[in-house]
Amino acid sequence: MENRELDKIKYEAAREHVAKIRKFGVNVLVFCIVFIFFNRENIFQLNEFNFGFGRVSIIFWIWGIILAVKAVKLFVFDYDWERKMIERNLKNNSNGKL
Repeated sequence: MENRELDKIKYEAAREHVAKIRKFGVNVLVFCIVFIFFNRENIFQLNEFNFGFGRVSIIFWIWGIILAVKAVKLFVFDYDWERKMIERNLKNNSNGKL
């Protein structure tokens, strides 16, 4: 009985993680489309690609930094990392208290 509940919790956590990855992918796609739309003159200048970031709006810098932070949170500090940290803290404390 307890094993089924644990499997259900793991399944829900994995499902939530996949939904977050999908949402992040949509956010990156929207960022790319908006960035290209607003900077098309700079990017497609003289029939060649120019990826200079000198005249990019501060809004895109902030938006990009936010996306980078979300990527780190999503792919580095994911559910497995959180579970391992909880288990390590419980193991370090002999009483099981945090």
